[in-house]
Amino acid sequence: MKRLPFLATLAVYLLALLGITLLGGSKYDWMPDVDPTVSVKAVETSGNRDLVASLLLATALCAAAILARLLESRRARVAALILVSLAVVLYLISRT
Repeated sequence: MKRLPFLATLAVYLLALLGITLLGGSKYDWMPDVDPTVSVKAVETSGNRDLVASLLLATALCAAAILARLLESRRARVAALILVSLAVVLYLISRT
């Protein structure tokens, strides 16, 4: 296994997960606490956060697939499958 491609791909994967985490929720989540009559869905009209989070998920999945190809042992490929599962679960949690 070549160390530099592995580390670079792992860094891309981790940065994509960080981006998914940071984009979770809505920037208007605090508004119903101040005024309960305000609906967050009515205020937020742009789908840019969802689009970028989806692109970051695709990036994380591609990076995990590349990691699975770079790794040679069966145990390491199972670890890459766990990374894919982690990315999907984190994405789904951040969307709620």
